[in-house]
Amino acid sequence: PSASLDYVIEPWFLGPGAEGPGGPEFNDWASSLSSDASSSYVSTPAFLTSVAELPSPSQPRVALISGRTADNPRLLKECIDAGCKCIYLEKPGAPTVKELEEMRDVAAEKGVEVLMGYNKNVCKYVRKTREFAATVPGSHVTFVSNNAYENTPESLGECFERNA
Repeated sequence: PSASLDYVIEPWFLGPGAEGPGGPEFNDWASSLSSDASSSYVSTPAFLTSVAELPSPSQPRVALISGRTADNPRLLKECIDAGCKCIYLEKPGAPTVKELEEMRDVAAEKGVEVLMGYNKNVCKYVRKTREFAATVPGSHVTFVSNNAYENTPESLGECFERNA
């Protein structure tokens, strides 16, 4: 493989949220990776609670940040400090445009590529739909996303307010 999943950083489900909604399922999944010899992973990823726990990289490192919008500026900086050379940042990325601009500037200064998007493929409804479709011969599923925001400063501001 040209890439491997080496670390999963999950402070909530490995900490205070371990017993709450989603916590037991997350931890069952994490445990199953280390006990499943037929796993599709080349190696079992290490589960950590903080970016600071990452060892120094021995190869190029990529990060996917899927956290609370308010935490993303800090997480991006921590990932850059941890040696990430490319970061996939889920939108909206930061609570304010000013913070996004600061994040862009830090990444550019350090030579780190930042890609922004929303990975809907990991959403439960998408996964369940694809699993169901796989059981129906000849089925075809198309997902259409309608971003209702106009490409204006006013709409962008409202998007950040709603998603902060």
